[in-house]
Amino acid sequence: MNRRITEFLKIPESIRIPYFGGKWYCFLNWLDNKSIIREKLPENALNTEKRDETVTVSLTSFPARIEYVHLAIKSLMLQSYKPDRIVLWLAEEQFPEKVLPAQLLELTKHGLEICWVDDNLYGHKKHYNALIEQKENELVITYDDDIIYSPDSIEKLIKTHKKYPNCVVCNRAQAMSYDKAGNMNNPGRWETISNIGLEVPTYKILPSNGGGCLYPFGAVRKELVDADNIKKTALKADDLWVMFVCAESGTKIIKTCKYHKIFSVVLETQVVQLATDNVACNMYFERFDNLKNAFPTAYNRIVSN
Repeated sequence: MNRRITEFLKIPESIRIPYFGGKWYCFLNWLDNKSIIREKLPENALNTEKRDETVTVSLTSFPARIEYVHLAIKSLMLQSYKPDRIVLWLAEEQFPEKVLPAQLLELTKHGLEICWVDDNLYGHKKHYNALIEQKENELVITYDDDIIYSPDSIEKLIKTHKKYPNCVVCNRAQAMSYDKAGNMNNPGRWETISNIGLEVPTYKILPSNGGGCLYPFGAVRKELVDADNIKKTALKADDLWVMFVCAESGTKIIKTCKYHKIFSVVLETQVVQLATDNVACNMYFERFDNLKNAFPTAYNRIVSN
């Protein structure tokens, strides 16, 4: 089945249909996995035409997922709006022999760039060097290594970017929410379906950095992209870090849609999940407080906007 059809058939995130919803998701997820394996890459998987703004797709991976990351990358090479570059950042300490799967290396023939870094910043690797090295006419879009992305993922980001050229744009975001006593809920459980950040840019949404997150040049001040600060505040919560450094930079966030469809994940990749640990162990609260103390200006913007 065509992946555009499966995307159309998906149920929006946060809409719960007991029993049937889970079975339907698993079926469509299985179809997407089968489809991406069968699809053939075109001769030119990346853009070759001149643009006013180039598009660099940036992602990272680690040993537990390296056998499957080629499927996520392949889905990014089969986009309706082709990127100009796709860069995979890997930490040398995690791959000391630099031995990588043949299916991943095969993608270098289609334009994939594999870059090695000294410091393992976990999920931050997908934006750290990309934002530091970003050029004036370059858009950086970050993605995760365990998702089969819909064929129009980049296209949606670009369309919204053209309407809001100075904002960070994301395909998925969560709006801040509070309990009845006025206490902030766990950021991992903020509202996914919301009008906040849909038509009016805001500081008040948590972007899913791995769901497709577009950074125009200057959206994050380069001096804020600091490894030591990342390690002290939110090493394993890159989404929260993005929310705060955008606010600290005075850059608001906008999302592409209200009813985000549930992502199809690459099978066999969900054993290790930082997000699950952050929610279940309440680590988001600790990291939120770390960022609040490190970026008081950003915090004031986030809670008062």
